[in-house]
Amino acid sequence: MKTLFVLFIAICAQTLGDVCLTKGMRSVGEVDTIDPVQLFHIGVQVFSNPLIWGGIFILSIFFGLYLVALSWADLSFVLPVTAFGYVLNAFMSWKLLGEHVSIVRWIGTLIICVGVAVVSNTEQRTTRQDEIDIDAGVKAA
Repeated sequence: MKTLFVLFIAICAQTLGDVCLTKGMRSVGEVDTIDPVQLFHIGVQVFSNPLIWGGIFILSIFFGLYLVALSWADLSFVLPVTAFGYVLNAFMSWKLLGEHVSIVRWIGTLIICVGVAVVSNTEQRTTRQDEIDIDAGVKAA
């Protein structure tokens, strides 16, 4: 249960971080050049934008929580559960960013929800800790 709680907080952080990055980059404008001088000036705009820094900070929280979850559960459990972030991203894009989300995308997010529900009802750790310790001991020797 603690793994699902940490993953829920991580997914919320990931979604909020993505929204901040999107809002920040929209305020900078579309990057449509490969000229190094112009890219430098765009980079200055990007990294002087508080929304970009906020997004980076929030996404670092996501990453930290993701690492914690990986220490508790198998990747084959954690990664599919974090796919629920796609659902939150679609919802927040629609609600906070005013993006049009088509019916096909909503159906896709519903399919993701079903997949997350199936995965979250499985065992979180399929490899026993003593097997991991034994494998580590064999590899260390």
